[in-house]
Amino acid sequence: MMPRAALSILLLAGMILPIVTAAAPEAIHLPCSRTCGTGMPAKQNLTYPFGFSPGCPIQLNCTEDGDALIGDFLVQSMSPDTVAIAIKAKCDRPFGSIDHLYGRNYAPTAMNSVLLNNCAQTSPCDLPNTQVIQAQFQSLCEPSNKTHTNTSMSCYAEQANNYSTMFLNHTRLFALDCKHFLSSISLVEQNNVSASLGVQLLRLEWWVNGNECECSQDADCVQLSGLPNGGGNGFRCKCRDGFLGDGFLAGTGCRTGSPKRKKEETLKVLTIVLPLMVLFIVSILIMGVVSVIRRKRKFSEVLEDWEREYGPHRFKYKDLYIATKGFRDQELLGAGGFGRVYRGILPTSNIEIAVKKVSHESRQGMREFVAEIISIGRLRHRNLVSLLGYCRRKGELLLVYDYMSNGSLDRYLYNQPRATLNWMQRFRVIKGVASGLLYLHEGWEQVVIHRDIKASNILLDAEFNGRLGDFGLARLHDHGTDPQTTRVAGTVGYLAPEHTRTGKVTRSTDVFAFGAFLLEVACGRRPIEHGDTEDVILVDWVFSCWDRGDILEASDLTLGTESVEEEMELVLKLGLMCSHPDPLMRPTMRQVLQYLEGDLPMPELLSSGISSSRLTFVYSEGLDDLAVSCPSSKGKAFTDLSSVAESLLSGGR
Repeated sequence: MMPRAALSILLLAGMILPIVTAAAPEAIHLPCSRTCGTGMPAKQNLTYPFGFSPGCPIQLNCTEDGDALIGDFLVQSMSPDTVAIAIKAKCDRPFGSIDHLYGRNYAPTAMNSVLLNNCAQTSPCDLPNTQVIQAQFQSLCEPSNKTHTNTSMSCYAEQANNYSTMFLNHTRLFALDCKHFLSSISLVEQNNVSASLGVQLLRLEWWVNGNECECSQDADCVQLSGLPNGGGNGFRCKCRDGFLGDGFLAGTGCRTGSPKRKKEETLKVLTIVLPLMVLFIVSILIMGVVSVIRRKRKFSEVLEDWEREYGPHRFKYKDLYIATKGFRDQELLGAGGFGRVYRGILPTSNIEIAVKKVSHESRQGMREFVAEIISIGRLRHRNLVSLLGYCRRKGELLLVYDYMSNGSLDRYLYNQPRATLNWMQRFRVIKGVASGLLYLHEGWEQVVIHRDIKASNILLDAEFNGRLGDFGLARLHDHGTDPQTTRVAGTVGYLAPEHTRTGKVTRSTDVFAFGAFLLEVACGRRPIEHGDTEDVILVDWVFSCWDRGDILEASDLTLGTESVEEEMELVLKLGLMCSHPDPLMRPTMRQVLQYLEGDLPMPELLSSGISSSRLTFVYSEGLDDLAVSCPSSKGKAFTDLSSVAESLLSGGR
């Protein structure tokens, strides 16, 4: 849709242009084309009846650069009655080329002296400064004519022969039987002492053929008779004083051009147009100021005290708007309950970023927003998604992350058709997330409880390394202190039982979620899968497989035989251990990483008491017992294993 400022400018221009056009002189229509066939406009100021198109009474030739020619001779200038032709001195120019100067509508005037060479007959010629020109002729022509017996220069002029005529007589001129046409000197230059062969002119008189004048009413007509080439009649038109134009009815005619009339028209134009132009300029300035103010409001931001104390780098909203191309749908990476994530490229550094634009309706409010800025903004670990900065604009909350080119892990586990990861890649992701989580629990200046560990919050970089992200629910407390009780929040299927009872989050509740994540990656199944007749809880299903001695039957079938059985068994058993209903029976993240790295032997599940206590998995509020089973190796019927679901008071997503 067209902006209002641009629309206003167009409307104002539409009002002014007709007035300016009405006050301006009437456009001149040119019946003869002044553009060469090459597309170049004529360098000379051509007027009717001269031009390059076939319909012109006097059609000229032209060079590729737009120079007008008569024959092969360059047109120097034009006047209402004559045309000046430049005749460059040339010793070997054929005498017959003079014929090109005799046309249907033009011929050389008697006010020319023609310089010739190697003539059979001579003719007297009143040529001034003969010695100077003769010397130039000798130096120009004799070196190139050593084989010729006659290199004498001759000239021809009508006045020297006492003929009272307007034109050079074509018959007498050719009767001299000359071989070369050297140059010519016009009467205008004949009294010039410095006249030379360098640049000479020959003047042609021109006319339009016809017995009757076809001139405009403000033009005078000059009638000519006894013209060369048949002795026909012709005429020329010339506008009277105070008028401009070519004077011909077929041309532009004559229009008022007196200084007084011009002054009146100029005054009229200024009187009408100048106030409108001033109004136009003032309107543009006002609209420009309004546009700047609106633009500043559009990109205005909010800055509070806590941001100065805690906040990392703050981005300008304008830069993020440009980077994401206005947050258009083509740049959308994903959307969820917490908002929408867009891909962008920073305009100054060309760095790829991911911008999470928290929605106004999101349950993640200012408290969570501040928590994410304070926590992840200062965290630095290779297996954590780096928060580059943030932005606040009115009610909008924006977080800027490193761009993870391979997206989230759940896309490779569940999307159909699935973009699979091999077991080596999955195992590396598991160890990477474990390392990042250990850093949060023990390696930073405070304890960070993530509270939302799951496959969709694990992002993969260009080398498919796993990075834990989305710290919107994170909670911090000092080492050696007890965490504060909070409302139950997280994702169903990853919540520890004690968290739903007490509302307290600890490092052990993160370990429980990590256990569900381990089983999720190894089995390629969600923590809770809804079926037509019954729902399957992943941790109970894996436990039943282990209980029957077939724990590897729970592994992802898409992996085929490429997985390492020892590593797969380790991950499945470790997932069950981390998902133990008793938080005291769960390992720490340091122990988990040691198990995964092989630095600490994995204890038997029986020794932890997991087989006797069974597993209770938090599912949803008010659910009945569910039956789950694991297929035996011989394909027999499933063995039911009931699982009690506890109530959930969560603001999860």
